[in-house]
Amino acid sequence: MMELCFVLLLGLIWSCGSDTPETYLLKTQSLPTDRNFMPSLSNGHLGYTVFGDAIFMNGVYNGAAGNSKRARIPNWINITAELCDRLSCQINNEATDISYEMDLRGGFFRHSRSFVSMGLTLEQRTYPHRYYNRALVYELLAFRHPTVPLNIEPQYLKLTQQPGNASSDFDFEVLSNGSNAAGDYRLMRGRTKVLELKQFQPYPHEIYVLFSEAMEQPLKLDWPIGQRELQHRVIISIDRQRSVALKELQDALQLSPGTLLKSHIRVWTDFWENQFSIELTGTALELSRIVNAGIFYLASSLPTLSSNQVNEPYFGLSPTGLARGNLEADYEGHNFWDTEIWMLPVITQFGFEYAKQLLGYRYNHLEGARYNAQTMGNKGARFPWESAYTGTEVINPCCPEIAEQEIHISPDISFALQKFFAQSNNYTWLCEQAWFIAAEVAEFLVSRSTCRQAPKICHFLNVMGPDEDHGRVDDNVYTNAVAKIALDFAVWTSGRCDNSSTYLIENWRNLRDNLVILHDEDLDYHPQHFGYKLNETVKQADTILLGYPLQFDTSLTHLNDLHYYSTVTRTNGPAMTWSMFAANYLSTTEDSRAHDFFARGYQSYVHTEFKVWSEVPIGYKGSANFLTGIGGFLQALIFGYGGLNFARVADTSQMQLTLPNVPPQVDQVLVKYIRFAQGKCSWNFQYNSSNVICTSPANQVFELIQGKQRRLLGNNFNVTLHRGDPPMYINVLN
Repeated sequence: MMELCFVLLLGLIWSCGSDTPETYLLKTQSLPTDRNFMPSLSNGHLGYTVFGDAIFMNGVYNGAAGNSKRARIPNWINITAELCDRLSCQINNEATDISYEMDLRGGFFRHSRSFVSMGLTLEQRTYPHRYYNRALVYELLAFRHPTVPLNIEPQYLKLTQQPGNASSDFDFEVLSNGSNAAGDYRLMRGRTKVLELKQFQPYPHEIYVLFSEAMEQPLKLDWPIGQRELQHRVIISIDRQRSVALKELQDALQLSPGTLLKSHIRVWTDFWENQFSIELTGTALELSRIVNAGIFYLASSLPTLSSNQVNEPYFGLSPTGLARGNLEADYEGHNFWDTEIWMLPVITQFGFEYAKQLLGYRYNHLEGARYNAQTMGNKGARFPWESAYTGTEVINPCCPEIAEQEIHISPDISFALQKFFAQSNNYTWLCEQAWFIAAEVAEFLVSRSTCRQAPKICHFLNVMGPDEDHGRVDDNVYTNAVAKIALDFAVWTSGRCDNSSTYLIENWRNLRDNLVILHDEDLDYHPQHFGYKLNETVKQADTILLGYPLQFDTSLTHLNDLHYYSTVTRTNGPAMTWSMFAANYLSTTEDSRAHDFFARGYQSYVHTEFKVWSEVPIGYKGSANFLTGIGGFLQALIFGYGGLNFARVADTSQMQLTLPNVPPQVDQVLVKYIRFAQGKCSWNFQYNSSNVICTSPANQVFELIQGKQRRLLGNNFNVTLHRGDPPMYINVLN
């Protein structure tokens, strides 16, 4: 490909040898045959898929109950540019050099076409701005190569919006066609058509859409003789408040294209350099790109911690992210247990504030969870299987039995609360938010259980575990195990935050202690549920989760579970299943099995061009941009290979470091940064060692426990675990 470097008059370099490291640059000359696997671009407020027909906005849904889905805004930022002469635009077929690039480090997508015989290049770029996060940006640059005379026949460019069909979710009204003479921009107001549940959503969602110009379709841009380059940009601003959308557009337009882009890249660069990144050394270039793409697609759906205007409350992270959500394959943009179990452990490493926003979504919708419990005849809070705007159950009408039976999502959320406390050691958050959720979940579990007195034993009847191929079963072992953990957390938290109701707490304790955990003594393994028959196929990781992430059973029985369930798990199941086998095998000495499952967990699921994940193996129908699979994969790398864990031990938080390992073709993994209490830690591990360097405020004190050794670490520490050493346990002392 001809490499050109051309500097705009406004100071923005468009075409040159990129400064982006190759591990952050996804470049191809052909697009995926299924355009669902184009990159997803989001900024926590707005999201869209490149060349897709939809824009989605945080928290904006349309439809009643199970018909609720992300409300589709036509994708007006999807603009195509054609190079034309005075006769026609057919010269676009003469492009001899075409490339598509996803710059993960800069957070933008670029499309380039060069007409070598004519000495012309046409470049387009699109991105949702990371700081001006109500703004979506499209930029165009056409230029004549330096060797081409400027007195050639005039050309013009034709810009055409490709927004897709009119939205069935909004009623849009044009408030102004926009002269743009005095800030009078094209303005539209949209209102969603159907409420999710009037009790919790009395009014439709209302949004305002402002365009930097009133684009006539198509828009023709003259390119006169003597002009080396032609530049154009379109900015669209969207918000619930007209004044916010207007200010965002005006603020963005005050910046030159180069300055606007730099301010966007600056936020992404800060994320990679100061918040979170994973660097692999060795020969695994493809794996490095998959890791970076996974981090990008996860992080881009989250709000930034700083923005031009105050962010709205965040409405959760769905399995396919903010850029998708009006299709069944996108799970309509709903929130599942995927958030807490599969994605949150990784997102917590991005920064505690990101994790608090996700858990805050659950806290802010506690009233909806109480309503869900009441409708099922239970007490406490039953968090819905699928949650959207109101926090009430919005499961697809196809499958009401899943919402009725998969009760594990409520204790899953409590488990996530405990894991967050174990890492953050944040007692203020514990008592202001976590305690209220934990108590309500414990009440739900007690009311949903069935107990007998002699001997004292308790059950969960008519449930479904993560394996959705087996419904209406009793005592799913995962459900019961995570419920025990949730009950124990509620009992413990009550003593730190509110111990006024000893009667309730005693009920929680009794259920915790007497809830049955099935165990086959002859085969020394955990049957998935009561009545499970040997060699029955299961859909996905279920019982094996008792090891990692639950840390409920890490004995020889758990190893037997791994051996057994690896032979009966569906081969076309979701991606995170194999990552969980890998993470669990990494705690044993069976390295080769771990490596095989780790590779299986991504190689069959990641599309080559832009490292976009599929829910199921390529070739099967499933979700695109499957963040759940990304979360499981990154957990296997960080916690499985790294041998890292955070646990609540007695009344304190504990970082645990055990035997490290690395994937094949990887020499070392460097993670910047891991959070622990008030500390920010740089961590690297290889096959023979694991090193953690943490810096904390002066009032933070840590203690190291290793074998028989026990010593103070102060507020800053540098510790190394070598292969063959006893595990390291680092406690927070204050």
